[in-house]
Amino acid sequence: MNYSAPLVRSFNAFIRTPSWWPLLILFWAVVAGASFAWNLSQLEQHAHVMAVSRGRLVFEMIETTRLWAAQHGGVYAPVTSSTQPNPWLETSEKTITSPAGVELTKINPAYMTRQLGDLIALERDLRVHLTSLKLINPDNKPDPWERESLEMFEKNRVERVAIVGDGDSANFRYMAPLEVKKPCMVCHAKLGYQVGDVRGGISVTFPASYVLGIIDAQKRSSLIVHLAAFCILSALAWGSLLVIRRSLLALEAARGELIESEKMASLGRMVAGFAHEVNTPVGVAVGAASQSRELLAELGKLIKQDEVREEDLQQRLEMLDEASVLALNNLQRAASMVQSFKRTAVDQTSEAERDYDLAEVIDDVRKTLHNSFKNTPVRIEIDCQHDVRVFGVTGALEQVLTNLLQNSRIHAFADASLPGLIRIRAEARNDAVHIEFSDDGAGMDAATLAHAFEPFYTTRRGSGGSGLGLYLVYNLVTRGLGGSIVCASQPGQGARFNIEFPQRSAAQKNG
Repeated sequence: MNYSAPLVRSFNAFIRTPSWWPLLILFWAVVAGASFAWNLSQLEQHAHVMAVSRGRLVFEMIETTRLWAAQHGGVYAPVTSSTQPNPWLETSEKTITSPAGVELTKINPAYMTRQLGDLIALERDLRVHLTSLKLINPDNKPDPWERESLEMFEKNRVERVAIVGDGDSANFRYMAPLEVKKPCMVCHAKLGYQVGDVRGGISVTFPASYVLGIIDAQKRSSLIVHLAAFCILSALAWGSLLVIRRSLLALEAARGELIESEKMASLGRMVAGFAHEVNTPVGVAVGAASQSRELLAELGKLIKQDEVREEDLQQRLEMLDEASVLALNNLQRAASMVQSFKRTAVDQTSEAERDYDLAEVIDDVRKTLHNSFKNTPVRIEIDCQHDVRVFGVTGALEQVLTNLLQNSRIHAFADASLPGLIRIRAEARNDAVHIEFSDDGAGMDAATLAHAFEPFYTTRRGSGGSGLGLYLVYNLVTRGLGGSIVCASQPGQGARFNIEFPQRSAAQKNG
């Protein structure tokens, strides 16, 4: 069953009915909204991971410090107003005097933890609390959240995290269990603990704004990026629809006029086949729009990072600008191709003439088709001096070179799957422009070469070929440029097109 015809009819109906176009904008809105919602969920997960990492880091630091102190049986420190003998420590050498007469008191792991917590609270926005269900020091009494956590640790030893409170007073709380290790048994054996038991826990508390403030800024940035992406994609989509609609209407108008032309047979098939030629610049424009979306996604990822280099942002913005220019140029080229085809078909006057640099026009074509060749093994070499001035129709020459390049890519190099070289040599002599376009691809046999410039003749009828490419080239050269074109080719030895048309500088034209 052939599904292409219904799809084409549906597409044409959609293009001809602007009242349906908001559906496409709605689609982009849904895509942007879904992407934004996904990014919000990722940011919230990131906030949770950041907070847990901070709490876990503090806990592990204190736990390691406690283990070090326990392995050394505690440490001694001078008695000061802030470091008094621990009343809850039972040991025969709680206080000693150094040979120099300095009174020292033993700092056991619990006492060290409390002092570290006090110091951290003074220097940071953190509160560290050592607590247990079996208390020795009443100051270690757990609050309701800590008690609930300790009871959970009795069943499983999984760390616990939560945001407690609302608004500016909300705090992020982290708590993990403390297990009894062998060095701890010196002090805790009398309480009936064994190695591996849960002795208690350490809770770490800090304002939730520490993390939520960073995430809120990223959320705002993500919203801006998604709104910008939606606006750009919607504008590109709407602009593309306008251009395509004008192209289709122009094709329909041209159809009736072409039927009466004696020099063009099978005009209905010609108009239908020309859609293949229009598809090339439109496809490039769609590709450029897709690249713009990817660049916006990359910008979103960069903005979500804690630190973003200005060079990275500038690079993406420049690439986004290039993609937008590429899309606009190709959409304009598609409209120009349709108008040029229509003028050729009804034998109307060609576009306005102007003075131009031949090398610049050739290079513009190469740049326009860069996306079609950049990922292929096909190379393009251009040999043209930059002092060759020509007065004539630039659009016709650009379309000639474009069709020849695409013809070589598709036919000579099997859709650019084979490596090869395309050469474009151009010069002016005897008041005429001579262009030699050649490739080292598959070439053509004598039968194919004899019909190369005839409309609808193609060796790729079943693979999407329309047979209009070289026919358009012939008409553009002979009618649009007022010149001539001949082709020489042999199987396996590539093809060579020799084009000649009047140079006519601006001075000659005015004279």
